[in-house]
Amino acid sequence: MIDLGIIGGTGFYKFFESIKEEKVETPYGDPSAPVTLADWEGKRIGFIPRHGLHHQYSPHRVPYPANVAALKKLGARQILGFNVVGSLSAEVSKGHFLLIDQFIDLTWGRQWTTLDRPNGAHADLAEPYCGRLRSLAIDALADSSEIVHPRATALIINGPRFQTKAESRLYNSWGADVINMTQSTEASVARELEMCYVNLSFCTDYGVISEDLAPESGDAPVRHQDVVKYFGENVDRVQRMVRKTVAALADDAGCGCRTALERSWGNPHAGDSRPALD
Repeated sequence: MIDLGIIGGTGFYKFFESIKEEKVETPYGDPSAPVTLADWEGKRIGFIPRHGLHHQYSPHRVPYPANVAALKKLGARQILGFNVVGSLSAEVSKGHFLLIDQFIDLTWGRQWTTLDRPNGAHADLAEPYCGRLRSLAIDALADSSEIVHPRATALIINGPRFQTKAESRLYNSWGADVINMTQSTEASVARELEMCYVNLSFCTDYGVISEDLAPESGDAPVRHQDVVKYFGENVDRVQRMVRKTVAALADDAGCGCRTALERSWGNPHAGDSRPALD
């Protein structure tokens, strides 16, 4: 059984000395990869590479329900999702860390819910990330030497293409701070499965409007290889911050996330009809 689930990029493998890999079947299909089990910061960790072992799942093809359900089936009741993001705000620079607290979801056509059935529930996402875990993470990272934004709004696009400059400027006018392609779907599925979910993001680029946000960078396009390169150059910093966060994330069976659907069913007499995960 695991204490904490982590979902992140394939590069996370270098963070862990794997105990073993566990293949997990779920009612929602197979996860992106077998779950890597490891002991880390006094916790048994289960890690899933969001895009698969060889980055074979584009953002709109990631099996989000299966990934989250696999971690729950192995015993996790809380998840740390890690993302790289692009900036949409002059307040957020490359190299900054963010604890996202809100998102604007523009995704479509993906596998995004566990509740697609008659008399399904309507999950409350007013506060889409676990406030308890966010408070623990904020406190844990407050004394780091890094710049950490304790609040930020992420704009989530479907991908796999990057956005246009006009789109980035529109999203900026909406109040979005960063842009990403995955985290809203993970957060909403975690809420449906009544799990605590917190997000830590690392900014790798300026969301195609570097001339607006960092004039010294010029008119620089966003390219996937540049994002990967920048992440690789800063992997030690990222690992330190993830470790500090993991060490701080204490479980609490009384957290409101664990009963998030208690009063959310469309037909209160139908009950919870989701497939069992055991």
